[in-house]
Amino acid sequence: ATGKVLHPVVYLTLLPVVGGVSIAVAKELDYSHLAFGTAMGSNLAFGCRGVYSKLAMNKPLGQNMNAANLFGVLTILGCLFTIPFAVASEGLGEAVIEAFSANWKAVVASGIFHYLNNEVMYLALSNVHPITLAVGNTLKRVVVIVASLIVFRNPITPVAAIGSAVGIAGVLLYSLTKAHYDRLEAASK
Repeated sequence: ATGKVLHPVVYLTLLPVVGGVSIAVAKELDYSHLAFGTAMGSNLAFGCRGVYSKLAMNKPLGQNMNAANLFGVLTILGCLFTIPFAVASEGLGEAVIEAFSANWKAVVASGIFHYLNNEVMYLALSNVHPITLAVGNTLKRVVVIVASLIVFRNPITPVAAIGSAVGIAGVLLYSLTKAHYDRLEAASK
């Protein structure tokens, strides 16, 4: 979809990443199926956004439409698209307005940090393959989980620790394998 198809072995290295994360969360049986479904939908949307944004970056879109501006435009359009759904599901009742009024600084700070996080992601996407970005995003999530284990001293089961280690090793394996095949491709040109 981005004009570059990776070697099949590179795609196979995604199995330990997915498998490790699956093992790490296998014991978490107490979850909402709705939450799980929406999280998987979010992951799918993230992946599609990466692929289609990369496609858009490879075509001239206008005079000042670089990766950062593309992300800005998509963010504004996404916000405008979701406002009606948010109002339909939550309403604009007094409780919503009071909650926002009491927490507006945290909401604004969270929005700014999330925007900056994704701005950096778009800048990275302009330089890497979308799958590489998705693997990096997965690694970022594992790092956040490990950091929360350390900071908040949450207990971790041996199975979850093994799953996390397999996931991290899978990310390393993906990176090394992709670099190897990139070098072979460059040498054959």
